[in-house]
Amino acid sequence: MRHLIIAAAVFLLASSPARAQEACPMETLKDPKLTLSDMYTKAEAKAKAWKSDAVPARITNTSLGPLDEQGRSEAWNLMFFSPSAKVSVTINTFRGMFTCYAQPGEAGRLPDLKPTFFRDGAKLYAIAQQNGGTYISQGYAVSLGTAAAPSDRHATWNISFDKDNKNAPILILVDANTGALEKIIKD
Repeated sequence: MRHLIIAAAVFLLASSPARAQEACPMETLKDPKLTLSDMYTKAEAKAKAWKSDAVPARITNTSLGPLDEQGRSEAWNLMFFSPSAKVSVTINTFRGMFTCYAQPGEAGRLPDLKPTFFRDGAKLYAIAQQNGGTYISQGYAVSLGTAAAPSDRHATWNISFDKDNKNAPILILVDANTGALEKIIKD
């Protein structure tokens, strides 16, 4: 019976999915709120130190750190992908902590972000205010994230509004490379 238990434990360990591994040391930030530009610059440096061919796969803030008027959040979630290693690294901030964890596997559809893509969080907030100010005045938080079109990987910033885990019936699409407003989708 003991051999069966040991064999079952070995099988479970061998067949369990790979665990994330720390890719950079955890760091406490002086200011828990970083601008989009500052967060991207810091995260890209860590990602390139991790794997020199790392490219951005996803850039978002979370509802635990809504975007403010200065383009800052205290809850960023960025993912970079290394095509040569087929490994992703997720770089997060939350409550003043900066972490990096790598795990094997693809990162999904990669947005076609140019090296100088638009990363002015304050201007993205201003676009949110201009086109969804009614929701902000009702207490909705501003969230943003990159997306990639299925046909050509065209990169957009998708701006949404969240309150009490409910989304407002509007989505604002901004060209992620130029910062130009593309489309407002209303339910």
